[in-house]
Amino acid sequence: MKILKHVGPISLAAVVVMSSAIPAFAAETAASSPSEKEEVIYITLGADGTQKNTYVVNSFAGGEITDYGDYTSVKVLNTSDPIQQGRDLVTLSSSADKVYYQGYLAGGEIPWNISLRYYLDGTEYSPEEIAGKDGKLEIQFQITENPDCSGTFFDDCALQASFTLDTEQCRNIEAPDATIANVGGSKQLTYTVLPGKGIDTAITADVTDFEMGAVSINGIHLNLNVDIDDEELKDKVGELIDAVEQLDDGARELSDGSEELLDGTSSLKDGSLSLHSGIASLDEGVLTLQNGLNTVQSGVNSLNSQSDALVNGSAEFKSALATIQKAVNSVSVTNKDLTELASSSGKIKQAICDLNEGAAALQANLGYSQYKALMAQNGLNIDDLIAGNSSAVEMIQEYEALLGQLGSVPGLEGIVSQYESQLTASAEQMIALLNANNAAIGGTESYLNGISAELPTLTNGLSELSAQYETFDTEISTLVDNLSNMTGNLSALAGGINQLVDSYEELDSGIGNYTDGVAQIAAGYSQVLDGVSSLAQGSKELVSGSDDLYGGTVELYDGVVSLCDGAQEMSEGTGEFRTETSNMNEQMDEEIDNLLESIGGNMDDPVSFVSEKNTNVDSVQFVIQTDAIEMEEIETVQDTTEEESSLWQKFLDLFQ
Repeated sequence: MKILKHVGPISLAAVVVMSSAIPAFAAETAASSPSEKEEVIYITLGADGTQKNTYVVNSFAGGEITDYGDYTSVKVLNTSDPIQQGRDLVTLSSSADKVYYQGYLAGGEIPWNISLRYYLDGTEYSPEEIAGKDGKLEIQFQITENPDCSGTFFDDCALQASFTLDTEQCRNIEAPDATIANVGGSKQLTYTVLPGKGIDTAITADVTDFEMGAVSINGIHLNLNVDIDDEELKDKVGELIDAVEQLDDGARELSDGSEELLDGTSSLKDGSLSLHSGIASLDEGVLTLQNGLNTVQSGVNSLNSQSDALVNGSAEFKSALATIQKAVNSVSVTNKDLTELASSSGKIKQAICDLNEGAAALQANLGYSQYKALMAQNGLNIDDLIAGNSSAVEMIQEYEALLGQLGSVPGLEGIVSQYESQLTASAEQMIALLNANNAAIGGTESYLNGISAELPTLTNGLSELSAQYETFDTEISTLVDNLSNMTGNLSALAGGINQLVDSYEELDSGIGNYTDGVAQIAAGYSQVLDGVSSLAQGSKELVSGSDDLYGGTVELYDGVVSLCDGAQEMSEGTGEFRTETSNMNEQMDEEIDNLLESIGGNMDDPVSFVSEKNTNVDSVQFVIQTDAIEMEEIETVQDTTEEESSLWQKFLDLFQ
């Protein structure tokens, strides 16, 4: 606990009154040592603060008195004892208990420069000019140190300045730095100026017939009885230091956490970039698949387009057989007819051979394994695509889980919530598209495997048909040759022709079934192509979604970078704050000591204002008063009867 106790009076005004109202006696003395005394310096100023007169009232205990001072004149105030003055030495002798004498100083530089300036409606007036005027008043009041005054009075003495304003003449009074009190019909404005300090302030009011009484300024060593319990303050400071340490620890944890978060979001950003690149590659593969399927579709359509030629050729051959049959049966067959028969059979043989080769090529190329090989040649591995889709789904689900974890990190709730719904929606859309992509590939596999399973039956049938027709065509050639040489054996020929017609009925029916199968394959493959087109559209949407996801992760990463930078800056600031406040208790203790010392001033061995030879001074006080601002009054005849002045009147006369 810091306790500053200076024994002395609290009220400066009371000190002045008590110091100037007690009578005293003086006597001559031959002693050269200065007597113990108290000094009260009275200073009269003009209404603008300019110094006019300075005199000192010295008080002593009775007896032989020796004092020093450069006075122009001296007089005893309360006794008729004679007083002697020589150069700067003053002596007297008195049997009174208390002796007061007054001396006018020859120089008298005071410790303070005091300034009072008066403005009315923004225009400056002298004190004499402003008396009796109306308007918006501003009084600028300033006290600064006077460097021409020796001694430490400016640093040791406190001042109390009092203004008195009549409320009938002054309204809307504002004085921000003053203590305002009601004294009868007036407002008293009191300013306290601590040792070593000055003042620069202003008083404003709306005035009518402006007048103002004298400004009173009292200066004294500031004697206070102050008990300051700094233990509670130090406890609070200790709590503050602990709180700063906790804040610094938390800031460091936040900075470390933000670094980890930055690493996580960096991985998330890199992963989303890889995902976006993979999806872009997938989109290119789907485009390649679509182009390949278009090529296969063209081949199937070409094969299907040949079916009409096959059917038409078979119909022509059947018609030719019917014509031959009719001709043979009517015994009207000619060598020309036989030649046409051989030519038609050759065409059928060639068509069946072409169909057999086309079916073999279709079987060799139409299947899921062939489809995968075709995609691989175009740079897309179907198995890797399926695995990549599944891996991408798992990665997106992991990112969704990571995003949920980030939302529970203190300080990131706002950032995560800002992007969570957008990123989650994009992630779910991409998961659905990736799963749909795998499902489309699976459907393509099932469909192609189903068609591939049926093709062997068709190709085997065509191969068998080709072999049978090879034999049949040979027989036709032999028959034509025989008929050419044996035109007479028409009945045998007619029988053979009838048998050939019956056999060709079955062949023509097989050709019709074959062409129907090819048409079904072409129609089914169109459905596959439509599915792949939908897959390509979905792939485009997947690319767009992954691009949005990457953009969101980039924004999240940038936000986390800003968070990390802010957390680092905060950590550095709290670390500096922690360092600066670590010895705050000692600093606070020192500041309290300095504050109490500045408030109390220097109370050790007061120095005489009058002369440095006065080394036995108990106290030095200053009483300063300005002239009043008054309107010039009309002179009236007054009663000139003299009355004996009272003690109080004598005190007031000191200021005249």
